[in-house]
Amino acid sequence: MAPESPKLIEGRFDVRHAAAAFAPIVGAFSALAVTAIIVLFTVPPRLTPYRAPFVALAAGLLIIAMISSFAGSFSLAAIGAEGDATANLVPAMMYMHASVMISLVVVLAAFEVLAAIYLPESKTLLALITAAGGLFGSLRCSFGVSDAWYAGPGDIDVRSRWLKTQWIQSHSQAYRSTSLVMLASAVPIALGVILRLIGVEKVPTVSSANWLVGVGFALTMALNIMGIFRSRHPVDRIQRGLRRSEGFAIPMSIGLYVLGLMIFLP
Repeated sequence: MAPESPKLIEGRFDVRHAAAAFAPIVGAFSALAVTAIIVLFTVPPRLTPYRAPFVALAAGLLIIAMISSFAGSFSLAAIGAEGDATANLVPAMMYMHASVMISLVVVLAAFEVLAAIYLPESKTLLALITAAGGLFGSLRCSFGVSDAWYAGPGDIDVRSRWLKTQWIQSHSQAYRSTSLVMLASAVPIALGVILRLIGVEKVPTVSSANWLVGVGFALTMALNIMGIFRSRHPVDRIQRGLRRSEGFAIPMSIGLYVLGLMIFLP
């Protein structure tokens, strides 16, 4: 009896279908960020000595969410239009997914800044919620490693030779590696929460607010652009699957940015 084609294996996850369904949700999230920006500039502010950097930080974070969500929706739609589940789509989806998850985190962080202006007694709670959102984002992005075991050449003979050159070579290895990536990406977030709870934080200035927003914007744009480049098809027809460095670095980018937020949020 001929061996079963990998296309018939049960339990596989097709990133194309997920990206197509996720794209309109991400686009709607961008519209919600616009509404929050309008409210920020129209509600009479509470006068505090730190009002200027706080408002600058909240507005900047919301603008990051708006732009990166808008760009991410187009990128995800492009993956959804792919005809074949090639191996390069898994890292491309992870890059774009990380950008979207950072958009979620910065919206939560913006609400923490607003709480520091209007409800200072609740800012610690909002900071912890921001960290929880970052943890969800990093763990959710890490699950992309689990999908790397299936994507690749459809021909079983070509696939068996191709798998020997890849980081993820089996279903079980994909799940083990996913657990390691999840643990690694959660470490900086846990560190940030600990630092926050013991009082290691810096009061934002206009300069530090600009830096925090600038780094967030550069990070989300870099993730989107890398995702677009990774979605390109190789001209030599040799599929390039998820690399070990990508598997760890992409979710880790979320964790490290959350660590910075925990230190520099008011």
